[in-house]
Amino acid sequence: MKKMFLVLGTIFLMVMLAACGADSAKNELEKNDTNKAEAKTGDKASKADEDQEDEEEEKAEDIWTYYDNAKWSDDYNGLKLEVQKVVVSDKAPTMDDENANASAVGVKFRMENTTDGKFTFYPDQAVLVTSTGEQIDMPDMWVSDSIGGEIDKGVIKEGNIIWYLERGNAEAIEWIKMSFTGHQGDEDDFEAETKEYEFEIKLK
Repeated sequence: MKKMFLVLGTIFLMVMLAACGADSAKNELEKNDTNKAEAKTGDKASKADEDQEDEEEEKAEDIWTYYDNAKWSDDYNGLKLEVQKVVVSDKAPTMDDENANASAVGVKFRMENTTDGKFTFYPDQAVLVTSTGEQIDMPDMWVSDSIGGEIDKGVIKEGNIIWYLERGNAEAIEWIKMSFTGHQGDEDDFEAETKEYEFEIKLK
């Protein structure tokens, strides 16, 4: 008798669970259909307004000021070097504290070896000088991309190089100067002629 009750109870529970699952799935599908219908019949103008609000929200949350026209480039015997943009912020997070309001300068750097040989350059160890009177001898290695070193044939290396300022006022910077060295050849080719780069980029 007990076994019969157990079997009947089990069957009852299975039926209830199946019904709940079906109702849940049905509700999700109906909700999906409703959303689709609303999307089809929705006002295009209101969608455009929502998109604009989203864009404005993203811009408001962005802590960086972008200087897309702050560029520099050179071709050294087939190695193409390029600063693609510069960014600054007085609200930059740090490794120690994501909510910190540190001042920082960032550079998007790209190198492409168009030859069959090798090059060795270290833009990710560049010295930064700013118009506000700062000289930072080394980028922050923890947050910068490691793009320096040996660059074999056909290789493209690109990434962001970040310097944290000591006295702040990143938004007041009008120009930056970068300097770094490298050479044509393998990393351990100590007799190769050193190529020194020092260039200034205007921000505003």
